[in-house]
Amino acid sequence: MIGLVFAALVSGVLAQAPPAADPAVSPVKIRFIEPGAALLEGTIRITVEASTSPDATIASVSVFADDRLLTILERTPYTLTWDSGHGAGLRKLRAVAEDSLGRKAEAVLVSRRIGSVQYEDVRLVQVYAAVRDAKGRPVTDLDKSAFTLKEDGVPQSIATFAPARLPITIALLIDTSSSMRLGGRIDLARRGAETFLDAVAPEDRLIVLWFDDTVKGDREPTTDRRTLKQRIAAVAAGGGTALYDALFQTGETLTGLEGRRALVLLSDGRDQALAENEPGSLHVFEEALERVQRSDAAVYAIGLGPRLDQEMDLEHRRSVKELLETLAAQTGGRAYFPQKASALEEVYRQVAVDLKDQYLLAYASSNTARDGRWRAIEVKTSDPALKVTARAGYFAPGAPSAAR
Repeated sequence: MIGLVFAALVSGVLAQAPPAADPAVSPVKIRFIEPGAALLEGTIRITVEASTSPDATIASVSVFADDRLLTILERTPYTLTWDSGHGAGLRKLRAVAEDSLGRKAEAVLVSRRIGSVQYEDVRLVQVYAAVRDAKGRPVTDLDKSAFTLKEDGVPQSIATFAPARLPITIALLIDTSSSMRLGGRIDLARRGAETFLDAVAPEDRLIVLWFDDTVKGDREPTTDRRTLKQRIAAVAAGGGTALYDALFQTGETLTGLEGRRALVLLSDGRDQALAENEPGSLHVFEEALERVQRSDAAVYAIGLGPRLDQEMDLEHRRSVKELLETLAAQTGGRAYFPQKASALEEVYRQVAVDLKDQYLLAYASSNTARDGRWRAIEVKTSDPALKVTARAGYFAPGAPSAAR
Protein backbone atom coordinates (compact mmCIF):
# COMPACT_ATOMS: atom_id res chain seq x y z
CA MET A 1 0.00 0.00 0.00
CA ILE A 2 1.05 3.63 -0.20
CA GLY A 3 1.11 5.02 3.34
CA LEU A 4 0.71 8.80 3.47
CA VAL A 5 3.34 10.47 5.64
CA PHE A 6 3.72 14.23 6.27
CA ALA A 7 7.16 15.88 6.65
CA ALA A 8 7.21 19.54 7.70
CA LEU A 9 9.07 22.14 5.69
CA VAL A 10 9.94 23.83 8.96
CA SER A 11 11.71 22.57 12.06
CA GLY A 12 10.09 19.99 14.26
CA VAL A 13 10.48 16.74 12.34
CA LEU A 14 9.79 13.56 14.28
CA ALA A 15 12.87 11.88 15.71
CA GLN A 16 13.25 8.39 17.13
CA ALA A 17 15.39 8.16 20.21
CA PRO A 18 17.46 5.05 20.89
CA PRO A 19 16.14 2.56 23.44
CA ALA A 20 16.70 3.76 26.99
CA ALA A 21 17.88 0.41 28.30
CA ASP A 22 21.58 -0.40 28.28
CA PRO A 23 22.03 -3.37 25.88
CA ALA A 24 24.69 -4.77 28.19
CA VAL A 25 22.09 -5.02 30.95
CA SER A 26 18.92 -5.88 29.05
CA PRO A 27 18.56 -7.92 25.85
CA VAL A 28 15.11 -6.43 25.31
CA LYS A 29 14.87 -4.37 22.12
CA ILE A 30 12.02 -2.15 20.97
CA ARG A 31 11.47 0.28 18.12
CA PHE A 32 8.68 2.10 16.32
CA ILE A 33 7.72 0.75 12.90
CA GLU A 34 4.87 3.26 12.43
CA PRO A 35 4.70 6.22 12.28
CA GLY A 36 7.92 6.68 10.36
CA ALA A 37 9.40 10.10 9.66
CA ALA A 38 6.24 12.12 10.28
CA LEU A 39 4.58 14.76 12.38
CA LEU A 40 2.11 13.57 14.96
CA GLU A 41 -1.01 15.08 13.45
CA GLY A 42 -4.54 13.69 13.16
CA THR A 43 -5.31 9.97 13.27
CA ILE A 44 -2.15 7.87 13.07
CA ARG A 45 -1.34 4.19 13.26
CA ILE A 46 1.24 3.17 15.86
CA THR A 47 3.13 -0.10 15.41
CA VAL A 48 5.95 -1.26 17.66
CA GLU A 49 8.39 -4.14 17.20
CA ALA A 50 9.80 -5.77 20.35
CA SER A 51 12.10 -8.72 20.97
CA THR A 52 14.14 -10.34 23.71
CA SER A 53 16.57 -13.21 24.27
CA PRO A 54 15.61 -16.82 23.36
CA ASP A 55 15.10 -17.77 27.02
CA ALA A 56 12.27 -15.27 27.49
CA THR A 57 9.22 -13.77 25.79
CA ILE A 58 7.81 -10.26 25.56
CA ALA A 59 5.18 -10.00 28.29
CA SER A 60 3.80 -6.55 27.53
CA VAL A 61 4.27 -3.39 25.50
CA SER A 62 2.97 -0.16 27.05
CA VAL A 63 2.41 2.82 24.75
CA PHE A 64 2.32 6.39 26.10
CA ALA A 65 1.53 9.77 24.52
CA ASP A 66 2.99 12.73 26.45
CA ASP A 67 3.40 10.32 29.40
CA ARG A 68 -0.30 9.39 29.28
CA LEU A 69 -0.87 5.65 28.96
CA LEU A 70 -2.71 4.83 25.73
CA THR A 71 -2.76 1.05 26.01
CA ILE A 72 -0.95 -2.07 27.18
CA LEU A 73 -0.49 -4.72 24.48
CA GLU A 74 0.19 -8.26 25.64
CA ARG A 75 0.62 -10.06 22.33
CA THR A 76 1.63 -9.36 18.76
CA PRO A 77 0.90 -7.43 16.69
CA TYR A 78 1.81 -4.44 18.87
CA THR A 79 -0.32 -1.94 16.98
CA LEU A 80 -3.09 0.59 17.59
CA THR A 81 -4.76 3.60 15.97
CA TRP A 82 -4.64 6.90 17.87
CA ASP A 83 -6.18 10.30 17.22
CA SER A 84 -3.38 12.72 18.10
CA GLY A 85 -5.57 15.79 17.42
CA HIS A 86 -4.47 19.01 15.76
CA GLY A 87 -2.62 22.20 16.70
CA ALA A 88 0.76 23.26 18.05
CA GLY A 89 2.70 21.75 20.90
CA LEU A 90 5.30 19.16 21.78
CA ARG A 91 4.17 15.56 21.41
CA LYS A 92 6.05 12.50 22.51
CA LEU A 93 5.30 8.85 21.93
CA ARG A 94 6.98 6.35 24.23
CA ALA A 95 6.81 2.55 24.13
CA VAL A 96 8.07 0.33 26.96
CA ALA A 97 8.60 -3.40 26.46
CA GLU A 98 8.95 -5.80 29.38
CA ASP A 99 9.84 -9.45 28.98
CA SER A 100 8.90 -12.47 31.07
CA LEU A 101 12.04 -12.06 33.20
CA GLY A 102 11.17 -8.47 34.13
CA ARG A 103 13.73 -6.82 31.86
CA LYS A 104 12.71 -3.63 30.07
CA ALA A 105 13.58 -1.33 27.20
CA GLU A 106 11.92 1.74 25.75
CA ALA A 107 11.81 3.74 22.52
CA VAL A 108 10.76 7.36 22.15
CA LEU A 109 9.43 9.45 19.24
CA VAL A 110 9.30 13.22 19.64
CA SER A 111 7.64 15.78 17.35
CA ARG A 112 6.89 19.48 17.63
CA ARG A 113 3.48 20.01 16.09
CA ILE A 114 2.94 23.39 14.44
CA GLY A 115 -0.48 24.86 13.76
CA SER A 116 -0.17 26.68 10.43
CA VAL A 117 2.67 25.30 8.34
CA GLN A 118 3.15 24.21 4.80
CA TYR A 119 3.57 20.50 4.33
CA GLU A 120 5.36 18.46 1.74
CA ASP A 121 3.58 15.29 0.66
CA VAL A 122 5.90 12.32 1.14
CA ARG A 123 4.48 8.89 0.40
CA LEU A 124 5.96 5.68 1.69
CA VAL A 125 5.39 2.89 -0.78
CA GLN A 126 4.93 -0.34 1.15
CA VAL A 127 5.92 -3.61 -0.49
CA TYR A 128 5.27 -7.04 1.01
CA ALA A 129 7.73 -9.64 -0.22
CA ALA A 130 7.88 -13.43 0.20
CA VAL A 131 11.21 -15.18 -0.27
CA ARG A 132 11.60 -18.89 -1.09
CA ASP A 133 14.58 -21.10 -1.75
CA ALA A 134 15.08 -23.40 -4.74
CA LYS A 135 12.82 -26.02 -3.16
CA GLY A 136 10.00 -23.54 -2.54
CA ARG A 137 10.57 -23.32 1.21
CA PRO A 138 10.08 -19.92 2.87
CA VAL A 139 13.22 -18.01 3.89
CA THR A 140 12.49 -15.89 6.95
CA ASP A 141 15.89 -14.98 8.43
CA LEU A 142 17.06 -12.27 6.02
CA ASP A 143 17.94 -8.74 7.12
CA LYS A 144 17.55 -5.41 5.35
CA SER A 145 21.00 -5.55 3.76
CA ALA A 146 20.00 -8.66 1.80
CA PHE A 147 17.44 -6.75 -0.29
CA THR A 148 17.66 -4.34 -3.19
CA LEU A 149 14.60 -2.50 -4.48
CA LYS A 150 14.15 -0.58 -7.73
CA GLU A 151 11.32 1.57 -9.06
CA ASP A 152 11.25 1.89 -12.85
CA GLY A 153 14.83 0.65 -12.79
CA VAL A 154 16.02 3.30 -10.32
CA PRO A 155 17.45 2.03 -6.99
CA GLN A 156 15.45 3.12 -3.94
CA SER A 157 16.47 3.48 -0.30
CA ILE A 158 14.54 1.13 1.99
CA ALA A 159 13.30 3.26 4.89
CA THR A 160 11.40 0.57 6.81
CA PHE A 161 12.16 -3.12 7.00
CA ALA A 162 10.43 -5.67 9.21
CA PRO A 163 8.77 -9.08 9.18
CA ALA A 164 5.21 -8.54 7.94
CA ARG A 165 3.34 -9.82 10.98
CA LEU A 166 0.76 -7.04 11.15
CA PRO A 167 -2.95 -7.87 10.94
CA ILE A 168 -4.37 -8.32 7.46
CA THR A 169 -7.79 -7.83 5.91
CA ILE A 170 -8.62 -10.75 3.64
CA ALA A 171 -11.45 -11.08 1.14
CA LEU A 172 -12.42 -14.70 0.55
CA LEU A 173 -13.96 -14.70 -2.94
CA ILE A 174 -15.58 -18.01 -3.92
CA ASP A 175 -16.81 -19.01 -7.38
CA THR A 176 -20.34 -20.43 -6.96
CA SER A 177 -21.26 -20.85 -10.62
CA SER A 178 -23.29 -23.92 -11.59
CA SER A 179 -20.15 -25.93 -12.38
CA MET A 180 -19.27 -25.84 -8.67
CA ARG A 181 -22.14 -28.26 -8.08
CA LEU A 182 -20.19 -31.02 -9.82
CA GLY A 183 -18.58 -33.65 -7.62
CA GLY A 184 -19.50 -31.86 -4.41
CA ARG A 185 -17.10 -29.01 -5.22
CA ILE A 186 -19.12 -26.39 -3.37
CA ASP A 187 -19.20 -28.44 -0.17
CA LEU A 188 -15.45 -28.94 -0.32
CA ALA A 189 -14.99 -25.24 -1.07
CA ARG A 190 -16.95 -24.36 2.09
CA ARG A 191 -14.86 -26.78 4.13
CA GLY A 192 -11.63 -25.33 2.72
CA ALA A 193 -12.75 -21.78 3.50
CA GLU A 194 -13.48 -22.77 7.11
CA THR A 195 -10.05 -24.38 7.33
CA PHE A 196 -8.55 -21.10 6.16
CA LEU A 197 -10.42 -19.17 8.87
CA ASP A 198 -8.92 -21.42 11.52
CA ALA A 199 -5.41 -21.11 10.05
CA VAL A 200 -5.03 -17.32 9.88
CA ALA A 201 -4.24 -15.16 12.90
CA PRO A 202 -7.13 -14.30 15.27
CA GLU A 203 -6.49 -10.58 14.67
CA ASP A 204 -6.95 -10.89 10.91
CA ARG A 205 -10.21 -9.48 9.55
CA LEU A 206 -12.09 -11.31 6.82
CA ILE A 207 -14.83 -10.70 4.29
CA VAL A 208 -16.70 -13.65 2.74
CA LEU A 209 -17.99 -13.04 -0.78
CA TRP A 210 -19.20 -15.40 -3.47
CA PHE A 211 -20.22 -14.91 -7.07
CA ASP A 212 -22.09 -16.42 -9.99
CA ASP A 213 -23.82 -13.85 -12.20
CA THR A 214 -23.55 -11.34 -9.35
CA VAL A 215 -21.46 -10.84 -6.22
CA LYS A 216 -23.07 -11.77 -2.89
CA GLY A 217 -22.08 -11.55 0.77
CA ASP A 218 -21.51 -9.06 3.57
CA ARG A 219 -18.72 -6.62 2.66
CA GLU A 220 -17.97 -5.54 6.22
CA PRO A 221 -14.73 -7.16 7.51
CA THR A 222 -14.84 -8.86 10.89
CA THR A 223 -12.68 -10.99 13.19
CA ASP A 224 -15.73 -12.87 14.50
CA ARG A 225 -15.12 -16.44 13.34
CA ARG A 226 -18.63 -17.57 14.22
CA THR A 227 -20.16 -14.88 12.02
CA LEU A 228 -17.73 -15.68 9.20
CA LYS A 229 -18.56 -19.40 9.33
CA GLN A 230 -22.25 -18.55 9.15
CA ARG A 231 -21.52 -16.54 6.01
CA ILE A 232 -19.61 -19.47 4.51
CA ALA A 233 -22.51 -21.80 5.29
CA ALA A 234 -24.78 -19.51 3.24
CA VAL A 235 -22.68 -20.01 0.10
CA ALA A 236 -24.72 -21.78 -2.61
CA ALA A 237 -23.93 -22.68 -6.23
CA GLY A 238 -25.86 -21.76 -9.36
CA GLY A 239 -25.62 -19.37 -12.31
CA GLY A 240 -22.92 -18.09 -14.62
CA THR A 241 -19.37 -16.91 -13.91
CA ALA A 242 -19.00 -13.12 -13.63
CA LEU A 243 -15.36 -13.48 -12.61
CA TYR A 244 -14.10 -10.09 -13.77
CA ASP A 245 -17.00 -8.19 -12.18
CA ALA A 246 -16.39 -10.06 -8.93
CA LEU A 247 -12.71 -9.12 -8.92
CA PHE A 248 -13.52 -5.50 -9.77
CA GLN A 249 -16.11 -5.16 -7.00
CA THR A 250 -13.93 -6.91 -4.42
CA GLY A 251 -11.09 -4.56 -5.30
CA GLU A 252 -13.45 -1.64 -4.67
CA THR A 253 -14.44 -3.15 -1.31
CA LEU A 254 -10.81 -3.51 -0.19
CA THR A 255 -9.72 -0.05 -1.34
CA GLY A 256 -9.05 2.29 1.56
CA LEU A 257 -9.25 -0.34 4.29
CA GLU A 258 -6.54 -0.04 6.92
CA GLY A 259 -3.40 -2.15 6.87
CA ARG A 260 -2.39 -5.09 4.70
CA ARG A 261 -4.94 -6.47 2.26
CA ALA A 262 -5.28 -9.75 0.37
CA LEU A 263 -7.82 -11.33 -1.95
CA VAL A 264 -8.08 -15.14 -1.88
CA LEU A 265 -9.91 -16.23 -5.02
CA LEU A 266 -11.29 -19.69 -5.80
CA SER A 267 -12.55 -20.27 -9.34
CA ASP A 268 -13.02 -23.29 -11.59
CA GLY A 269 -13.54 -21.73 -15.00
CA ARG A 270 -13.59 -18.79 -17.36
CA ASP A 271 -15.73 -15.67 -17.26
CA GLN A 272 -18.92 -16.67 -19.08
CA ALA A 273 -22.70 -16.29 -18.90
CA LEU A 274 -24.68 -19.37 -17.94
CA ALA A 275 -26.94 -19.82 -20.97
CA GLU A 276 -24.91 -18.40 -23.85
CA ASN A 277 -21.35 -18.25 -25.11
CA GLU A 278 -20.88 -14.64 -24.08
CA PRO A 279 -19.09 -12.78 -21.26
CA GLY A 280 -20.47 -13.11 -17.78
CA SER A 281 -19.09 -9.70 -16.75
CA LEU A 282 -19.54 -6.10 -17.78
CA HIS A 283 -15.85 -5.48 -17.09
CA VAL A 284 -12.94 -6.98 -19.00
CA PHE A 285 -9.95 -8.67 -17.38
CA GLU A 286 -7.66 -5.63 -17.69
CA GLU A 287 -10.17 -3.45 -15.83
CA ALA A 288 -10.49 -6.02 -13.06
CA LEU A 289 -6.72 -6.33 -12.71
CA GLU A 290 -6.22 -2.56 -12.51
CA ARG A 291 -8.98 -2.20 -9.91
CA VAL A 292 -7.35 -4.85 -7.73
CA GLN A 293 -3.93 -3.26 -8.20
CA ARG A 294 -5.32 0.09 -7.06
CA SER A 295 -6.68 -1.57 -3.91
CA ASP A 296 -3.11 -2.65 -2.97
CA ALA A 297 -4.38 -6.18 -2.34
CA ALA A 298 -2.28 -9.24 -3.13
CA VAL A 299 -4.24 -11.92 -5.00
CA TYR A 300 -3.88 -15.57 -3.99
CA ALA A 301 -5.65 -17.35 -6.83
CA ILE A 302 -6.82 -20.96 -6.55
CA GLY A 303 -7.69 -22.48 -9.93
CA LEU A 304 -9.68 -25.67 -9.43
CA GLY A 305 -9.75 -28.28 -12.19
CA PRO A 306 -7.53 -30.52 -14.35
CA ARG A 307 -7.41 -28.58 -17.65
CA LEU A 308 -7.35 -24.87 -16.83
CA ASP A 309 -4.25 -24.48 -19.01
CA GLN A 310 -6.39 -25.54 -21.99
CA GLU A 311 -9.60 -23.67 -21.15
CA MET A 312 -9.33 -20.37 -23.04
CA ASP A 313 -11.13 -17.11 -22.33
CA LEU A 314 -13.88 -16.13 -24.76
CA GLU A 315 -11.46 -14.00 -26.79
CA HIS A 316 -9.18 -17.06 -27.18
CA ARG A 317 -6.21 -15.00 -26.03
CA ARG A 318 -5.29 -16.53 -22.68
CA SER A 319 -6.09 -19.64 -20.73
CA VAL A 320 -7.76 -19.51 -17.32
CA LYS A 321 -4.44 -20.64 -15.83
CA GLU A 322 -2.63 -17.71 -17.46
CA LEU A 323 -5.24 -15.24 -16.20
CA LEU A 324 -4.94 -16.45 -12.61
CA GLU A 325 -1.15 -16.49 -12.77
CA THR A 326 -1.18 -12.90 -14.06
CA LEU A 327 -3.43 -11.76 -11.21
CA ALA A 328 -1.08 -13.29 -8.66
CA ALA A 329 2.18 -12.14 -10.26
CA GLN A 330 1.08 -8.54 -10.80
CA THR A 331 -0.19 -8.09 -7.23
CA GLY A 332 2.48 -9.97 -5.26
CA GLY A 333 0.38 -13.04 -4.47
CA ARG A 334 0.59 -16.64 -5.59
CA ALA A 335 -1.37 -19.04 -7.79
CA TYR A 336 -2.31 -22.63 -6.91
CA PHE A 337 -3.85 -25.25 -9.21
CA PRO A 338 -5.34 -28.25 -7.39
CA GLN A 339 -6.88 -30.68 -9.85
CA LYS A 340 -9.35 -32.13 -7.36
CA ALA A 341 -11.65 -30.40 -4.91
CA SER A 342 -10.53 -32.83 -2.20
CA ALA A 343 -7.21 -30.95 -2.12
CA LEU A 344 -8.79 -27.59 -1.31
CA GLU A 345 -8.35 -27.81 2.47
CA GLU A 346 -4.60 -28.28 2.12
CA VAL A 347 -4.35 -25.50 -0.46
CA TYR A 348 -6.18 -23.06 1.82
CA ARG A 349 -3.81 -24.02 4.65
CA GLN A 350 -0.86 -23.24 2.36
CA VAL A 351 -2.34 -19.84 1.47
CA ALA A 352 -2.57 -19.02 5.18
CA VAL A 353 1.11 -19.93 5.63
CA ASP A 354 2.15 -17.87 2.60
CA LEU A 355 0.39 -14.81 4.01
CA LYS A 356 2.46 -15.02 7.21
CA ASP A 357 5.95 -15.63 5.80
CA GLN A 358 6.64 -12.17 4.35
CA TYR A 359 8.80 -9.09 4.78
CA LEU A 360 7.68 -5.47 4.78
CA LEU A 361 9.84 -3.05 2.78
CA ALA A 362 8.83 0.62 2.61
CA TYR A 363 10.49 3.44 0.72
CA ALA A 364 9.93 7.05 -0.29
CA SER A 365 9.99 7.10 -4.08
CA SER A 366 12.71 9.24 -5.66
CA ASN A 367 10.14 10.09 -8.35
CA THR A 368 8.03 12.85 -6.80
CA ALA A 369 5.80 13.44 -9.85
CA ARG A 370 2.08 13.22 -9.05
CA ASP A 371 1.07 11.92 -12.48
CA GLY A 372 -1.04 8.87 -11.65
CA ARG A 373 1.20 6.68 -13.79
CA TRP A 374 2.12 3.05 -13.25
CA ARG A 375 5.49 2.56 -11.53
CA ALA A 376 7.21 -0.82 -11.86
CA ILE A 377 8.77 -2.33 -8.72
CA GLU A 378 11.57 -4.91 -8.67
CA VAL A 379 12.74 -6.58 -5.45
CA LYS A 380 15.76 -8.88 -5.33
CA THR A 381 18.03 -10.46 -2.75
CA SER A 382 21.80 -10.76 -2.78
CA ASP A 383 21.41 -14.53 -3.28
CA PRO A 384 20.32 -15.21 -6.90
CA ALA A 385 19.15 -18.69 -5.91
CA LEU A 386 16.33 -17.20 -3.84
CA LYS A 387 13.01 -16.31 -5.48
CA VAL A 388 11.28 -13.11 -4.35
CA THR A 389 7.54 -12.65 -4.81
CA ALA A 390 6.30 -9.05 -4.56
CA ARG A 391 3.83 -6.87 -6.38
CA ALA A 392 4.88 -5.71 -9.83
CA GLY A 393 4.23 -2.04 -9.15
CA TYR A 394 1.71 0.62 -8.14
CA PHE A 395 -0.10 3.66 -9.48
CA ALA A 396 1.47 6.93 -8.42
CA PRO A 397 -0.71 9.51 -6.66
CA GLY A 398 -2.33 12.22 -8.74
CA ALA A 399 -4.65 12.32 -11.70
CA PRO A 400 -4.83 9.00 -13.58
CA SER A 401 -3.02 8.97 -16.88
CA ALA A 402 -4.26 7.34 -20.06
CA ALA A 403 -0.76 6.08 -20.77
CA ARG A 404 0.60 3.27 -18.72
